[in-house]
This record gives sequence, structure tokens and C-alpha cells, in this order.
Amino acid sequence: MVTPVGTAGPRRALIVGASVTIACSLPVFFTGAMAVQISAELGFGAVGIGGAVATFFATMALVSVHLGRVVDRLGATLSLRIAAIGGGIAALGIGLLARNWASLVGWLVLSGLTAALAQPAANRLLVNRIRQARLGTAFGMKQSAPPTASMLAGLAVPAVALTVGWRWAYILAAVWATMAAIAVGARPTDAATRAPRTSGGRPEPLKDRRTLAVMVAGFGMAFIASSATLAFYVEAAVSVGMTQQLAGIVFAAGSLTAVIARLVLGAASDRYAFGPLRVSAVLLLGGAIGLVLLATGTPGLMGIGAVIALTGTWGFPGLFWFALVSAYAEAPGRATGAMAPAAIGGVVGPVGFGAVATNVGYGIAWTIAALLALAAAVALLAASTRLGETLADS
Repeated sequence: MVTPVGTAGPRRALIVGASVTIACSLPVFFTGAMAVQISAELGFGAVGIGGAVATFFATMALVSVHLGRVVDRLGATLSLRIAAIGGGIAALGIGLLARNWASLVGWLVLSGLTAALAQPAANRLLVNRIRQARLGTAFGMKQSAPPTASMLAGLAVPAVALTVGWRWAYILAAVWATMAAIAVGARPTDAATRAPRTSGGRPEPLKDRRTLAVMVAGFGMAFIASSATLAFYVEAAVSVGMTQQLAGIVFAAGSLTAVIARLVLGAASDRYAFGPLRVSAVLLLGGAIGLVLLATGTPGLMGIGAVIALTGTWGFPGLFWFALVSAYAEAPGRATGAMAPAAIGGVVGPVGFGAVATNVGYGIAWTIAALLALAAAVALLAASTRLGETLADS
């Protein structure tokens, strides 16, 4: 992992992009997976955990549009290096300095900033360094980074949080981020670019903005469902009698299946002609079924449901981003940033779910999440008629 990206080929660039994405995602996934230990020490409950996780995604929503443009100006490798360093500082800050809810949130804000920079930077790197015929596989691999981070978070519960303490997990995340920053290298390897501009000097608007709006809506509703599952599954499972160790392992298993889904579907998109958004909708339908199983409140069914829910709501983004940047290859940073409003789902999901679960119960909260996953599937089906099938034929 320490070979600078500038001295290696597309494979190394892919590994570096994924590594930085993982580094910037680990703090928020650790917060959800180790909610029981963190909330007990810092003194807050389900709503507090939901609010902390939501802050991360709210930060991404607020700054992603602007940072997408920054990436197109700075170039991918410089942006990735900045993101990795910032992600390491945020993780170390939580591990060493978080003493209450406010301090935890403060460091998650920094983590959200780094994630908002890393996502368009990694997307741009793939578009620049990998040929079109292999781009679907590349995005499947790159988008395996977030569920890999959540899988590591689940494994960290029995391996770290319940042995040496939850703070050590964040310190290990800071070590990962440091290695990722070193791997990026000392010099940019891609030139910064300027987006096409109008005669007045402003960037040209992205084409087909109505389809973009539908994609934002679908991705946002899916984000509500996935972020709620990521933030609350462990705590919900423990509340009905599952052990913390087993809940963490199930969480990791669901994340692993999401990784496999992203890898397999990414490779398939390079070999077969199909609408990537249409397949994304099918995955979300499966995720909705898994969320219904979570609503039963039965430990065994919740375990099965968590794996299905995470596979569906957390397995589709590789295809989603592949469809998006293929359609907007001339400005991948800006196109990625245009999806920023969808990150509001990461705010509504944890906060809303926590409030509903506290006041009404987990069963109703999981049912609402299932309905939103179903609505997201419908939205992506609508978008596929305008964008997805065109990409499949291109």
C-alpha cells in the first residue's frame, strides 16, 4: 500500500482511491457499530448516536457540491492526499479527545469534510486512469470501500471495543489513514481541469438536470434506509437479546455481502449490457424486504434481515456511481457533487429513526425505513428510463 500512486498503474490508483475512501468513512461507521460502548461512556442514548452520525452526513451534504468543484481544480491525487490526512486527524481526535457528545460531533464534522472531498477525488481518479471497458469493475471495487469500512467496524466490536476499548479502534483508523496518505504520493499525477464554460465565464450547467434530480431523490431515500441500518442495527439487536459480539459479527457479515454485491455487479456491468440503475432498483427492493424482517423484533429474523437489508441498501452504489460518471465523464467531480443533496438522507435517517424508535418503537422505525427503500427503488427505475438504458447501449 505504500507505493505512490504516481509510480504505478491503474490497479494501484484504484487501491489508493479505495483506501482513502475507507480512511474517511471509518469514524462514522465505528460510531454506529460501537454505539453501545460509546454512548455508555460519553453519556447519551439512541437519539444522541443518531444525531452524531447525522452530523457527518449533514456536513457532506452541505459541502459536497463545492468540494466536487475543488477536486476538478486541484486534481485527484492532491485532493486524496488532503482527505487522507484530514481523515486521520479526525479519527485520532475521537480516539484521544472525545469526552462528550459535542466533542464527538466536532470530530465527525471534520471526518464528513474529508469524506466529501475523497468521494469526487476517487471518482475522478478512476475516470482519468482506467479505460472505459473496465470502468464498471473499477467502480465496483472502489465503491466496496464504504461497506468494507462498515465491515471493519462490525469486526471491531468483538476484536477491539470489547477487549482493549472502543477508543483504540479510532486510533487504528488513524494509522490506516496515515498509510493511505503515504500511498497517494508526494506529487499530483493528474492535471487539474476547468469545466466547460459559457461565454460569460461560468461553468456550463450539467446536462439533463431533471434526471439528476430523480437520481438525487432515489439515492437520498436509499441513504435514509442504509444509514439508519448502519447506525442502529447493533443497538436494536442487543435490545432484543442478541449479544454484542454476535450483533457485531452479523453487522460485519451484512457489510461483506454488500462488498461482494458491489464487486460482482461492477464486473458484470463491463461484460453484459444492462441498465445499472434498473439493477440498483432490484437491490433496493431486496433491501426493503430485509428491513421488514428487522421490524419483527425476533433476534434470528433480525440477523437474516440485517444481512439482506445491508446487501440491498448498501450494495447498489457501485452501479449508481458508474452510471453517473459515465454519463458525465467531462466533469466527474461536479457530477458527484451534484448528488450532494442526497446526503441529507444520512441526516434524516439516523435522527428520524432514533426519534421514532425512542417514542414509538423499533418495529415502526424499521417499517418506515422499508417503505423508503421501496420508494427509492421506484425512483431509480424512473431514472433508468432516461439515463440507465442509454448507458447500457453506449
